Amino acid sequence: MVVADTIHSKIVNMPDIQTNQLMDPRAESRADPLERDRRVLDLYEQLLEIEQRLIPTGLHVFGRASELSEKADLLRMVASFDRPEHGARALPKLVAEALGIDRYDALLQEASASETRDLIDSIVSEAVRQFCEDGADAAVKWLNSRAGVDCEKSLPVFLLLANIAEQLDSNHEIESLMRALRGEYITPGPGADIVQNPSVLPTGRNTHAINPYAVPSQMAFARAQGTADALLRRYFEEHGRYPRAMALVLWGLDNIKTQGEGVAQALHLLGVRPVRDALNRATEIEVIPLDELKRPRIDVVMTVSGIFRDLFAPTMALLDKAVRRVAALDEPFDMNYVRRNVLEKIEVDGGEFDDAVARVFSNAPGNYGTNVNFMVMQSAWETGDTLGDLFVTRKCFAYTRDSKGRTIEGREARDLMDHALSRVEATYQNIDSFEVGITDVDHYFEYLGGISKAVEKRAQARPAIYLSDSLSPQTKIRSLEETIRLETRAKTLNPKWYEGMLKHGFRGVAEIENHVFNTFGWSATADAVDPWIYTDIAKTFLLDSTMFNRLQELNPYSVRSLTQRLLEAHDRGYWNPDEEILEKLRDLVDNLEDQLEGVV
Repeated sequence: MVVADTIHSKIVNMPDIQTNQLMDPRAESRADPLERDRRVLDLYEQLLEIEQRLIPTGLHVFGRASELSEKADLLRMVASFDRPEHGARALPKLVAEALGIDRYDALLQEASASETRDLIDSIVSEAVRQFCEDGADAAVKWLNSRAGVDCEKSLPVFLLLANIAEQLDSNHEIESLMRALRGEYITPGPGADIVQNPSVLPTGRNTHAINPYAVPSQMAFARAQGTADALLRRYFEEHGRYPRAMALVLWGLDNIKTQGEGVAQALHLLGVRPVRDALNRATEIEVIPLDELKRPRIDVVMTVSGIFRDLFAPTMALLDKAVRRVAALDEPFDMNYVRRNVLEKIEVDGGEFDDAVARVFSNAPGNYGTNVNFMVMQSAWETGDTLGDLFVTRKCFAYTRDSKGRTIEGREARDLMDHALSRVEATYQNIDSFEVGITDVDHYFEYLGGISKAVEKRAQARPAIYLSDSLSPQTKIRSLEETIRLETRAKTLNPKWYEGMLKHGFRGVAEIENHVFNTFGWSATADAVDPWIYTDIAKTFLLDSTMFNRLQELNPYSVRSLTQRLLEAHDRGYWNPDEEILEKLRDLVDNLEDQLEGVV
C-alpha cells in the first residue's frame, strides 16, 4: 500500500463546473474574490486528498512480504490514529501539540489551515522515514529535535510501529497453507484492515469472526454516532431538512471487521442505543430522548447480505426490535419518521402493525447476492428499472416477528419492501478498508447501486447516494459521484496504480479491465459516472498506441472486454465522445476479434 502521490495529468483539466471556472480567467474576474478564494481552497483540498490517498500498488503475492516503500506509507497511516490499547497517541496530534497548535481535530476541517496541516504531515512522514531507516530510537530523537515532541510520548507509537514492521517483514502464508493441507491446527486471528486494527498481523492465520451478541461493540457505537451525525448533516446542508427515510446496506464481513459499526449507525439514526446484559450481550435497546437526540428519528430500511443474515441472527433481531420500539413511541410525526410512516401505511393500506413495521430485508434462507452484478456483466438488461426490480426480487424477504413475538425468518414480502422503499430519500453504505473500494469489486454497485435504482422507481425520484469514508481520523461523507471521481483519479487513471498492476502481466490487465467494468456498473445502477472518466480511460489505455500494445501483448481478452464496455457505455447513453474516438474503438475491437480468432 502506498499513497497515490502520482496524480494523473488530467486532474488539472477535470471538467467539473467549479474547476472550469477556476481555470477560466474571465470567470475569475467576474467571481466574487471571497468565492474565488473558496473555490481555490476547495480545489487544493481535492488535489491533496488524491495525493495522500492510500492505494494498493499491485496485487498481493501469496507468501511475499511487503516492500519497504509500501511499508512506510502503511506505517504512516497506522501512526495517524490514536491507539489507546497500546498506550500510543496519533503522531500528528503529538506534533501539533509540540508546535503549540490547539484543536488538531478542528484543524482537519478548516480549509484555511492547509499550510499548517502540510507542515504537520511533512514532519510525520519524515519521522516515519527515519524510523524505517534507523529504528525507533532514531525516530524519537529526530522528532524531538525537529518539532520538540516529548520522547516519552512518541516512543509508544514507534514501538508499536516496530512490532508491525517486524510482522510485515515476516510471512507465514505458505507455511500455514501447507499446515492446513496436512489437516493441522492454524493459529486464529481477527479479520480487518491493517490500519484500523494492526492485530490482524501476522498474515497466514485462520480468520475468525466475532460474537454476534457483542455487536455492536461499545467502541463501534461511539464511532458510529459521529458518522451518522455527519451523514445527516451532509443531507441537511444539501436539502434543508432531514431525510424522511434512508436505505442502508449492511454486509457481514464489514461488520466483523468493525465490530458492528454499520449496525451501530442504523441504531443511532433510529435514535436508540444498545443495552448490554451481565454477559456483555447487546440484546436490548434503550431509546435516546428527543431532547438529547436534538433531531428527528430517521426511518431506516436495512438490506443485509446473506453472510450477515447467517452470522448475525441476534443482531437482525436487535435491529427489528429497535424499529418496533421507535414505531410504538408516542411522539410527534415531525420528530419520529418511523411512527409517521408506519401509521400512514396502516391508515391507507390497512394491514397489521407487524407488517407495516418490517424494515430488515435479505435473501431467502440459503440464497445469496442480488445477481444485479451478473446481469450488468452479461449486458442482459434493458432499462435501469430491470436492475432495481431484480434487486427487490432477490432481497424482499423480511426478517421480523409476528404479533405473538415469534421470529419469522425469510418471509417473502415484496409489497412491504416496495412500500418501505417508496419513502426513502437517501441510500448509504460505509467504506472501511483501504484495500477494497467501490471500483475494486462489483458488490458495491450490486448492493448500493441496486437498492438506489429500486428506490428511484418506487419513490419516483433518484435518492441522494452517500458513502462514509472512515479511512482517516476524521470520517468524511461523500456523495457517490465524489467517491467515483476520487477512486478514478487515485487508482484507475493513476500511473502508480496501473503500472503496479501491469507488473503482474495477464492478471494485472484483467484487474484494470475489472475496474472499468465496476465503474460502468455505477453508470448502469446509478448513472453516477462523469463522461470525462470514460474519455480518459479510452485515452489512457486504448488510444495511446504504446500502452495499447503493452496491454494487447499481455492480455488481449481483457483489452477486448474493456473496449467493448466503453462502446456499451456510449450505446446506453452514458458517454457521448467524438465520432473519431468511437471509430478508433470500433476498429480496435475488430482487430482484436481477428487476432483472437486467428485471422491473419
